[in-house]
Amino acid sequence: MLILLVDDQRSLRRSLALMLQNAGFQTDEASSGAQAISKIQKESFDLVITDIKMDGISGIELLKILKRSNPDLPVIVITAYGSIESAVDAMRIGAFDYLSKPFTESDIIEKIQASQLLRVAVSNIGGETRTRENLVPGRLVAGSPAMAATLIKAERVAQTDISVLITGETGTGKTRIARIIHEYSRRRAHPFISINCASLPEQLLESELFGHIRGSFTGAVESRTGLFEDADNGTIFLDEVDTLSLSMQAKLLSVLQDKQIRRVGANKPKSIDTRLISASNQNMVALMEKGLFRSDLYFRINGLKINVPPLRDRGMDLQILLDAFIKIFSKRYGRPNISISQQAIAYVLAYPYPGNVRQLEHFAEQMVAFANEEGVIDVDALPEEFLDEPVMPLAIVSREVEVNRGSLAGSERLAIEAAIARTGRIEDAAKELGIGRTTLWRKMRQYYIVRTPVTVRKRILAQEFGWQHDGNEL
Repeated sequence: MLILLVDDQRSLRRSLALMLQNAGFQTDEASSGAQAISKIQKESFDLVITDIKMDGISGIELLKILKRSNPDLPVIVITAYGSIESAVDAMRIGAFDYLSKPFTESDIIEKIQASQLLRVAVSNIGGETRTRENLVPGRLVAGSPAMAATLIKAERVAQTDISVLITGETGTGKTRIARIIHEYSRRRAHPFISINCASLPEQLLESELFGHIRGSFTGAVESRTGLFEDADNGTIFLDEVDTLSLSMQAKLLSVLQDKQIRRVGANKPKSIDTRLISASNQNMVALMEKGLFRSDLYFRINGLKINVPPLRDRGMDLQILLDAFIKIFSKRYGRPNISISQQAIAYVLAYPYPGNVRQLEHFAEQMVAFANEEGVIDVDALPEEFLDEPVMPLAIVSREVEVNRGSLAGSERLAIEAAIARTGRIEDAAKELGIGRTTLWRKMRQYYIVRTPVTVRKRILAQEFGWQHDGNEL
């Protein structure tokens, strides 16, 4: 990943460059906005990090130029302590994110990782593998059928202007999906603006979404545009939309029906053309039944629903994500060639990940940090949460399957298939694997394991492992 650092102070550029190079990133430097534009015209960068306050072309002016000429290039702006308004202005123009001085190495690494445009392999229903580069923002893996289907759905709905409701548990990647929809849409050259509805009290949220005029409330010393207006011709993403108060729901419904916003304190409305994408980790139907969410608004925002599957239903993605996170943190901590023991893998497979991908990333960092001197992640390096889960004894198939980090999800699937083939009954297979019947059913759904007749299953396993098969017994 090549990052362009833009700052007119050489000492700040160099310290930032050293910090990022130690974390495994490639960097280039520009001492002014003009030099940055010249470099970007000659070379392909994955990310630009720029200070806002610079002589000549400021960071905000540079951002405006880049959004016109390179709308897909993510930009992170650096602001001085207390200059939150500058950061908000930058986000409205199209900055991916901002950093407020002073910031730590972990702060900036987290922002960079979130902005990366990574290759995503999507397997469609017909089995064709399509590789997309520089289109999908964020760290998103789609090797499992469930996640691949979600991405295909997101790509298709992107070509329309239908309002989209993204549902799923915390940490599954709902914001990533929203960005993908925007990046594939005809609006991609215009702003993508995201706000968490739970982050602001109602009065401030109304002003933030719809804007206000000077003097409309205490502290309104000047008129400001709202996010809906700033996202005109682009996309606005309302995360945790279920937290809106009933009065705010009514105001949002009016905006969606009339395609007009009215700033707080203003008399005249203004027409807008903004696409709405919403997200929730709650059961919206249950909220409607309790009278906590308006049904008319629900049907407005739910033009099409996309559910992001939890990690426990994405077994094929688990290994890819774990490998990627281990690689990232191995570089960060200067510990190459980290491996994981068979016993530790058993615990990793058994954990249900209630925090999903975000939790897996956090756990991977802990595992790398506590790997032994030989660079092996063993059971004693695992987070405590792993040790509370019942573990499938992989020794059952250790003679048939070589268990390593390259076949993590496949090993568990084969272990389940082997147990079902040997026993012929779900109850007996669960007992042999050392897990509960419900857990086994969940994992069968996760890996799309179908209960075929025992003789057919044995024949399949015989071919898979090269076993001798006489038609009845192995």
